[in-house]
Amino acid sequence: MHANLSSSAIAFCTLLRERHEFALGRAETHDVLRATELIGISDRTRLRAALRSICCGRKTDIAAFDLAFDEYFTSGPPGVPQPKHARRRRPQGAGDTDNERLSKFALEDEGLADGWQAMRARYSPSASAAPPPPVPGPGYEEAVDVANRLVARIRLGRSRRWRPQKRGRRVDVRRTLRTSLQTGGEIAELRHLGHPLRNPRFIVLVDGSRSMNEHARAALQIAYALCRRSRRTNIFCFSTELREITRELRSIPRDGTGRLDGIGEAWGGGTRIGASLREFVRKFRAKLDEHTYVIVVSDGLDVGNIADLEYAMREIQRRAAAVAWVNPHAGEPGFEPTARGMQAVLPFISALTTWAELIGA
Repeated sequence: MHANLSSSAIAFCTLLRERHEFALGRAETHDVLRATELIGISDRTRLRAALRSICCGRKTDIAAFDLAFDEYFTSGPPGVPQPKHARRRRPQGAGDTDNERLSKFALEDEGLADGWQAMRARYSPSASAAPPPPVPGPGYEEAVDVANRLVARIRLGRSRRWRPQKRGRRVDVRRTLRTSLQTGGEIAELRHLGHPLRNPRFIVLVDGSRSMNEHARAALQIAYALCRRSRRTNIFCFSTELREITRELRSIPRDGTGRLDGIGEAWGGGTRIGASLREFVRKFRAKLDEHTYVIVVSDGLDVGNIADLEYAMREIQRRAAAVAWVNPHAGEPGFEPTARGMQAVLPFISALTTWAELIGA
């Protein structure tokens, strides 16, 4: 069993080339990878037709291809044989009916229903929302340390624009000539241009969907500490909707007596990263400039329109100084950004990282 779909597609091409002597080179393997990624393995008919058109160069190759495809993609370990026909219903009065058995099963195991709702909300674009967790609490001191180190590190960076400075890397010819008028045209002092230290604005977009549930508290704690550390900070959360929570976070005291209430579908529901970020660009693009450092905290599991995600990330990258994508799984061994959302955002981000790597720990 291969670790992911890409390695399975490569192994299938190797099987055709070595066992059935198919003439498959790098170009054909690349096309197989692309087709497998776009179609997936759920629709075997479409996948078979697509791969057959790529791999089969002769009519005689079709029979060998079909044999290899069935062997590789549809075969499995022997299991319990299944009858060709479904078992007939028992007659009325001969024990419980189907509805009665389902009702009894639901009453006996209500936890399964809760698990199903959680699974549905995790991967659905429009599932019901859940309340956010309390923000301060265990681990808050570590969150404050992350916020302090992040602000200090970003402020060590320099602006992209040239500004007047006493000791700069470039001579400011215009200001130098203007100053020379005071000495009769003689240049007595050179004026310089340089890149001043940034006074950054932080924008943090926290994915509050169910798939981020186990990482939500840490993300909110760091966002809470950051907006207390720097007044030039705006915090947003999103799930099936987008909402700014900067004011709510600043109103929560450090003893944790307050909560993030009333944020509705922006927390704990399904995942619509693209639509949420597009709404952010539409409403809050004025906050993006050369001094803005954008941090998106998400696992990239988007079930919405990928075109919306690509458009939003392109606009954010074009307007902001830098974009960091904090994926909680990025630090795990063998991590690969294979999710649809992560593949879409990779061309537009400055770093795919974890909190520890972002602050240089």
